[in-house]
This record gives sequence, C-alpha cells and structure tokens, in this order.
Amino acid sequence: MTDFTGFTPETIDFLWELRMNNDKAWMEENRERYRTVLKEPFDALSAALTKKFLEKKNVPQMDFSISRINRDVRFSKDKSPYKARKWMVLKEPMTKAEQWKFRPVFYFEVMPEGYEYGMGFYEGRPAYMQAFRKKVDAAPDAFERLVKDTAKMKEFVLYGDSYKRPMGKGDYSPAVMDWYQRKSLGLTASREIDDLLFSPELVDFVVEGWEKLLPMYRFLREIHVEE
Repeated sequence: MTDFTGFTPETIDFLWELRMNNDKAWMEENRERYRTVLKEPFDALSAALTKKFLEKKNVPQMDFSISRINRDVRFSKDKSPYKARKWMVLKEPMTKAEQWKFRPVFYFEVMPEGYEYGMGFYEGRPAYMQAFRKKVDAAPDAFERLVKDTAKMKEFVLYGDSYKRPMGKGDYSPAVMDWYQRKSLGLTASREIDDLLFSPELVDFVVEGWEKLLPMYRFLREIHVEE
C-alpha cells in the first residue's frame, strides 16, 4: 500500500458526481476512477491513521474497518445503490463483524461538502446506555469533571438524540444531563473542504483530535453489557 499524500480535488469531484449520478451504469463507467481517486487514498489514510494513533501512549489495541461504496438497500426506501461518502472506524478487535456498531469507536468520514472526525457510537443500544447512566450515578462528580474537560475542546460537538422524559435520577448539572439523557452519543468535529484535506498533514491533525478524546473514550469503553 502506498503512503497517504492527501486527497485531491478529483476526490471531491467524484463524490459530487456520484451523488448526482447514483446508478450502476455511471459507476461501471467510473469504476477505475473510483479506485484511483477515492478508494486507494482512503485505504492509505485509514492505515496511516491507525498506525499513528496506536503509537500514542496509553492507546489500547485497536483495528480499523472501512465502509463499502455499495449501500445495503434491502430494508431502505432509498434504493440508491452507492454511498456518496466514505468512512473508517478505529475499533476494538471484535469476534463478530458488526459488533463494533454498538461500542465506542473513533472515526473519520469524507463527503462532498467536507469531512468529519470524532468518537462515538454508530448505534447506542438501550442496555448500554442504561449501563452508562449507572456508571455516571456511581461517580457523578468524576464524570462532571470529565464532561467539563471535554467541553473545553471547542471543535467537538456532542451528538445523539435525547429522551424527553427524565432518565434515572435526573438531578445532575445541565452539563451532565446533556450526556445522561442521550439515546446514543458521540463527539464530532466538522470541517469544510480545505487545503488540509489535500495534505499528508491530515493524518497528524486527526490523530491529535482523537487523542484529546481518549479520556472520554476510556470511560465509555469500560462499560460492558451482556448481549
């Protein structure tokens, strides 16, 4: 695999065109283009991010998974066959292929409008979120300090739908309740298309962001529930 040297403007052009021409005929005509301007540089970025992050102190063993360009349309009303975006996750080693979706992961995603990176869940399951609230209940002051430290990272925004009715004790500070009430959660940073995306320096930039999120990641990773 070649080293990551940055994406190119052609990468973004391809993603926009795929969004506007999302059909098999167009993709077959542009299959080689997909390989050279999106798949190969994204594979190289994923390998570089993983290697660089795992070199950091106190980072647990992890491996990465990359999204396929094909969409699973079996249960979707949207029958568009392809994704006009590509993402990777850095996850715990799993015995079941899809198990990572219910565990905290680090991620990077590129799309026509820009790119995102952060840490969180693909899907938060009720049993896990209940265990999360119990862990907060056991040491609310420690979690509040963690939340306040995380809030200092202005580039990251907390995401995830929230319950309307109060959950659990429901008597913590607004900062803690913002996490406590979530059905799923994560922290994401969004950027528009910029020169960094076309530079090998993107690797260090994303890894530095992920490293800031390690304390919250470790808190979430320590939670385990019976499936």
